[in-house]
Amino acid sequence: MLIASVLLMVGLLGACTTNPTSVPTSQPTSYSNGENQPGPVQPSPTTPLPGLVWLVIPPGGEMTATSIQPWLEQKAAADNLTLEIRTPADLNTPPENLQLVVLSTADSQTTEWGSRFPNLRLIILNDDSTPASPNVSVIRSSKANQAFIAGFITTLVAPDFRSGAMFRQDDPLVNQMEDAFKNGGRYLCGRCAPVFAPIVLFPQTTTFSPNSDPQGWVGAFDALQQNRLETIYLSDSALLQPALLDQITRQNIAILSVIPAPEEYRNQWIATLQADWLTALEKAWQNWRNGDEGSLWQAVTQISEVNPERLTEGKLELVRKTLRELEEGWIYPLSVP
Repeated sequence: MLIASVLLMVGLLGACTTNPTSVPTSQPTSYSNGENQPGPVQPSPTTPLPGLVWLVIPPGGEMTATSIQPWLEQKAAADNLTLEIRTPADLNTPPENLQLVVLSTADSQTTEWGSRFPNLRLIILNDDSTPASPNVSVIRSSKANQAFIAGFITTLVAPDFRSGAMFRQDDPLVNQMEDAFKNGGRYLCGRCAPVFAPIVLFPQTTTFSPNSDPQGWVGAFDALQQNRLETIYLSDSALLQPALLDQITRQNIAILSVIPAPEEYRNQWIATLQADWLTALEKAWQNWRNGDEGSLWQAVTQISEVNPERLTEGKLELVRKTLRELEEGWIYPLSVP
C-alpha cells in the first residue's frame, strides 16, 4: 500500500513539471528557383491614336481643296481614319499617327517632298514639276488642254466669233494658256474674222494681277472689251467678284468659268470647266491603300452645269468630241493643224 502511494505522487509531480505544448508560429513562404513567385505588375493597355489624313492647303489651292474635301471625308471615314485640314507650316511637325498627306496644290516654298518625308505618303495635286517617287503620287491637269477647249467653246457660242479670256499674270504657264486659248478658237474657225467692226482676229486675251483689287480687273476687262466681245472665259475663280461680273453682264456677254455661276448671274453662264480631280484621286488613294509606290496621274477636263440655251445639244456634242480627241492626244493645244 505504501509503495503504491509513493508511485502515484511521483507521477503527479512529473506531470506538473512537463513544458506546455508550444503553438507553431507563421513562417514566411519560401520559393525555390523562383517558382510560384507573383509576376511583375503589368501597365494598363492604352488606346492607340486614330490614323490621320491631312488635307494641306497651300496658297492657290483653296478652290481645289473645296472640291475634294467632301470626298476625302467620306473615304477617310470608310477606312476608319480622321481627316484634318492643315496648312503647309503644320508639316514641320507631323504627328506619329499621320498616315497620308493630300496637298491641294504644289507648295512653292517646299521641294524634294520624297526625301523630306521618307516615311510618309503624299498625294500632290496641281503640280506640274514634282516627279512621282516611292512615297509621292502626283496628280496633274493640263492647263493648256483646258484653255484650248475654253477657246473652242467661247468661239463656238459667240455669233460673230467675238471671244475673249482673262488669265493670271503670275501663272508660270500664262503664255502657254493664252496660246492654247487662241488655238482652240482657230481650230474651230481658222482665221476667225468677224463680220462687224471692229475687225480684229479672234480669240483675244488679256491678263490680270491677282494682287490688285477688283476695280483693276474691271480695267483689264474694259481694255479687252474694246473689241466688242460676245463671250468671255474667266480662267480663275478670283475673278468672280460682283464688280467685274456686273460690268460683264451689263454688256450681255456670256461667261465660261472654272467654278459654278452665282445664282444671280446664271442666265449669262455658258458652262463650267474644271479638272476631274476625283477620278484621278480615287486611283491615287487606292494605290496608297494597296501599299504600291507613288505614281503620276492625269486629271482630265470635264464640262458641267451646261446652260442649254447657250451651249445647245448639238454644240455640246461637238465640244465633247473635240475634248475627247484633245485628251487622247489627237489634237495638240499649242499648235493648230
